[in-house]
Amino acid sequence: MEKSFHHLLLLAQTAFQKQVVLEAAAQGLLPGQSKMLDFLAEHDGCEQKVLGQKFHLEPATVTGILKRMEESGLICRQLMEGNKKSRYVYLTEKGKRLALETVRPIFSACEAKALEGLSGEEQEFLREMLEKIYENMMKG
Repeated sequence: MEKSFHHLLLLAQTAFQKQVVLEAAAQGLLPGQSKMLDFLAEHDGCEQKVLGQKFHLEPATVTGILKRMEESGLICRQLMEGNKKSRYVYLTEKGKRLALETVRPIFSACEAKALEGLSGEEQEFLREMLEKIYENMMKG
């Protein structure tokens, strides 16, 4: 029996996510923290609500993840002068080190495993197709 597209996509995403979460947990990170660290390494000082938008998470979920990260000394959150509604998220030195020395290698290793046996052309085609699928799903 042939597996449906949605089933294959869910299987691939679940297997990839499980690998990332397991490897991140071995480094003391809780689910959701690795992707936040990775994003903040490139977008330090972004608004907290942007993290929710980027990862399609509810504000309460983002707040919970960030609260634990703050308690672990990985980030700090600040209100900006003149904007009392939005909090901005910054990596601490500890958070930067963890993002660059631990989280990035985890994602790289998982990507290498997932793409093993695919040519460079196939990898690029897959990226383009996944981006197109995402764009299609985000259309109103």
